[in-house]
Amino acid sequence: MKYEELIQFEPIETVIQLRDANEGETAKKLVSTYVISEEMAERLARIAIPNLQFDRPADNKALLVVGNYGTGKSHLMSVISAIAEHAELLSAVNNGMVAEAAEQIAGKFKVVRIEIGATTMSLRDIITGELEEHLADMGVAYTFPDADQIPSNKRAFEEMMAAFHQEYPDHGLLLVVDELLDYLRTRKDQELSFDFNFLREVGEVCKDLRFRFMAGVQEAIFDSPRFAFVADSIRRVKDRFEQILIARKDVKFVVAERLLKKTADQQVKIREYLTPFAKFYGQMNERMDEFVRLFPVHPDYIDTFERVTGVEKREVLKTLSLAMKKLLDQELPEDRPGLIAYDSYWSDLRENPSARTVPDIKAVIDCSQVLESKIEQAFTRPAYKPMALRIIHALSVHRLTTGDIYAPL
Repeated sequence: MKYEELIQFEPIETVIQLRDANEGETAKKLVSTYVISEEMAERLARIAIPNLQFDRPADNKALLVVGNYGTGKSHLMSVISAIAEHAELLSAVNNGMVAEAAEQIAGKFKVVRIEIGATTMSLRDIITGELEEHLADMGVAYTFPDADQIPSNKRAFEEMMAAFHQEYPDHGLLLVVDELLDYLRTRKDQELSFDFNFLREVGEVCKDLRFRFMAGVQEAIFDSPRFAFVADSIRRVKDRFEQILIARKDVKFVVAERLLKKTADQQVKIREYLTPFAKFYGQMNERMDEFVRLFPVHPDYIDTFERVTGVEKREVLKTLSLAMKKLLDQELPEDRPGLIAYDSYWSDLRENPSARTVPDIKAVIDCSQVLESKIEQAFTRPAYKPMALRIIHALSVHRLTTGDIYAPL
């Protein structure tokens, strides 16, 4: 039996750009293909949508969507903003709870989507410039005053929304920003303080105006040690933002329900295939449902992958898609469970030229190569050589999850 007989494989390799949601047909496809776990549905229905709606008075806050590279941040923001812009897309939502909650925002916003690239402009200049340009396209004429001409930005946002409501009296304005963290990382200390103070003001105006703000970041900036020197500014920003976290459970759900979807019959066959091996593995029996849903990916692969440090832009869904493509036409092994475990990620990491430029990763690669050469040259039991090499690869990946590669395990 081949892998392709047990899985309805749908590769996820395309990097979704936030601006893709500007196109009607693309936006519809993005909404219909986004799979939502129960936990994510709760976060969207209880946190995201209540803070976006403006029909009911509330202490509305801005939103931060937090998730590692390749976990679906841009996709999620595209889905939320597409529904907010086009009420007819509500029927394409794959979760009843979210669809019902999203009725509060469906079609009630004009949306501005921006992605911040390599620039030395201040965050205020980027956002105000993009708003002016997009508002002009909507037929709204408004120019923000220069930063050195006003004591606060709140009045400027009030004036902007007054001009907006002259053209769109029943709509709100939603600004969605992607790659915010990459931009903030390039900023100097004093510039960062200015940027965070501006973010605070943006969060504050969400309470009293029909203006809403949502941004995507790769880590929770409020808890990040790299911004500790502006802790006071961050604390004030945090009070005006809610975070929507894309957790490992959400990623596993995407893997099971989209990347590696299976029929009930296929799940039965996978269970029959794995059961004889269960007695050899500590927790396989207890976690059999999870092993079946994620097959052929080992459940711990995603947990470990997400903890690897020092590797920028690691994309778990794309990495698994590429690994799965190699297996599809292969027969299932009969002497072992044919699972993709996290040791397989080592070859991707080792062959990545940019990874070798990181001192910690290079040190682990060098150490791993020494061990591998000893196995190749001096291992006295050839039958166990492939297993020994896999153990070295798994330990090498695990070493990169500890934060400090020199700390004893």
